[in-house]
Amino acid sequence: MNNLYLNTQVSKEIFNSAQKFTKHLSKPHQSNFREIIRGLLTNKTCFLSQIAKSNSNTNNVRKDVERYSKTLSKIPADKFQQIHINSHISQFKNEPVLLLSDGGDFQKPYAKKMEYICKNVDGSNGHKTGKGFSIESVVAYGVKTKNIAPLACHVFSTQKEDYKSDWEEHKKIFNMCSPLIESSPYDRIIVEDRGCDDEKRFMYFIKELKCSFITRICAGKKARNVIIKDEDKNEITVSIQSLARTLKNKAKSKRKWFNKKTKKELISKISYQKVFLPKHKNIPLYAIFVYSENYDEPLVVFTDLITDSAEKAWKHFFYYKKRWEVENFYRAIKQNHDAEKFLILKFVKIQALTFLFMLVTSLILKIKQKAQEFFGIIYSLFKCFCKKEQRTSNHYLDVLAFLRTYIPKVIDGYSYKFYSCYFSKNRCYSNCQQLKLFDFRKKW
Repeated sequence: MNNLYLNTQVSKEIFNSAQKFTKHLSKPHQSNFREIIRGLLTNKTCFLSQIAKSNSNTNNVRKDVERYSKTLSKIPADKFQQIHINSHISQFKNEPVLLLSDGGDFQKPYAKKMEYICKNVDGSNGHKTGKGFSIESVVAYGVKTKNIAPLACHVFSTQKEDYKSDWEEHKKIFNMCSPLIESSPYDRIIVEDRGCDDEKRFMYFIKELKCSFITRICAGKKARNVIIKDEDKNEITVSIQSLARTLKNKAKSKRKWFNKKTKKELISKISYQKVFLPKHKNIPLYAIFVYSENYDEPLVVFTDLITDSAEKAWKHFFYYKKRWEVENFYRAIKQNHDAEKFLILKFVKIQALTFLFMLVTSLILKIKQKAQEFFGIIYSLFKCFCKKEQRTSNHYLDVLAFLRTYIPKVIDGYSYKFYSCYFSKNRCYSNCQQLKLFDFRKKW
């Protein structure tokens, strides 16, 4: 009975999550859309055949795969991502938001017939040249509530006719986020890694998007030059590397913090400096230097957020460290959905499937944020499961593992398609005999 209750709750949540996209899909495709979401949620695979088997108790898997494939071709990924981003405006309206951005890749080394397959950077192989598709993703992080929501996951190819540059593809994602950026007076801060140490990106964020940025920059031999002003307001051009050496003795405010990448505790000191870019002397920026024990070079963060104290410097540095959540997103879709193992040939369908990976991750995070309310009477079962499996019950992957363990145990006599259709048919009851004073669908 618990499994049946859980299946009903999940069906309801999937239905509600899919409702915002239904205007752009026919009724059969709406049903298929929900079934694919459910299949990705309950299976550690993105193969349409496995998704079909988990949703239906019939043996006609081939027809199910065909209809899922047709539905993927009908999904306009960019339009759906815009709808998804707009749906999160109210969630993050009353707090500062970090927009954690990073590039990724799908590696398909043996693919020959996939449409627009191209050379790209293989991040898992020392950034060597690989074969597959490039990705750019944005994950929202609420500073006050600590809520996380994947906003967009855009896959692109250098072989497409409309491809100009990676930066132009990245801009598509940031332009989609502009309604969320403009929706509130609170800070919207784009956080990026040192691969995005680029002046044109900084100016785009400040001048066009009207938002702030925090980017890690290089502190070695290839470090950029900046302008600083002395006490007499004379301009001095220095490199970030030489500035880091100068400020090392002035670094104070020692702190101990945990580095999630190296999984070690570090003791660090911090310093900061107001700087200007040589071509944009009217825009004040701030370089934050974090000196850690047993490291030769400091970690340097560049931002336009006013940094006039060590406390603010630490605050902005830890904003940058939240960028690890977008890395977790890539790891989650590759390890928990086998995102790189798809066998789809058409690029439009690959874009649609990538969007669905992001949507399913967003759905799991939503369930995790209201876990006790969502699971209801079986919340204690979830806690026992986490204790048995030695899980914290705080991470959204714990929720995913729980759902994948218990949802497939639903009564075998009925398929998910049956539950989905039944729920859709009976979600709203209206009395046909009552008098209609006016029609809500028409404008007054």
